[in-house]
Amino acid sequence: MHRLRLSVFLSAAALVGGPGFAQTTPRPVAAKDLAKYWLVASEAMEAMRPNTGVNLYAPSCAVVRYVINSDGTTSDVVLEKLMPPGDLGVVATTAIQSLRYAPAPSNQALVPVLTRVTLPINLPPLRGTPEEQARLQAQRDQVLARCEPATAAPARAGVASDKPVKGGVDKDKQAPDESVPDQSTPVRQR
Repeated sequence: MHRLRLSVFLSAAALVGGPGFAQTTPRPVAAKDLAKYWLVASEAMEAMRPNTGVNLYAPSCAVVRYVINSDGTTSDVVLEKLMPPGDLGVVATTAIQSLRYAPAPSNQALVPVLTRVTLPINLPPLRGTPEEQARLQAQRDQVLARCEPATAAPARAGVASDKPVKGGVDKDKQAPDESVPDQSTPVRQR
């Protein structure tokens, strides 16, 4: 008799609570596999840019972790790394917050995902002669390499913290592993 009451209660709670009551945990998905679940539906990214600050015009890259919800919106946006350090973190986080996604054909269940991307900021466009384009591409690659996960040096025990720091950037933390998103408590920037 008690089992029947519990199952009836849970069924009623799921109906009354709606989709928000029984949220599923987002599936960790590497950026390279994101198109298997979600496709960008936004026409363009909108980002807020600070009027004053440090390194606002420097070629930069940002690593941002976020959740794509079952309705295609983004949430739990966390700035994990910004190189060089400065005040462009708000650009990266608001750009991700503005994105909207459509489910991929293989994601009919609308599975929410946790992913991370590396965003280029202030990188020069590839223009000019082939030699100039090659030089610019080398500059772009050098900037983006600063945000890639470290592969040569092993992590030192007890040194790096998994908790996001004030402003979302930890200068001493090693670069995140691109294959499995970190699931530490997000610091929301609004």
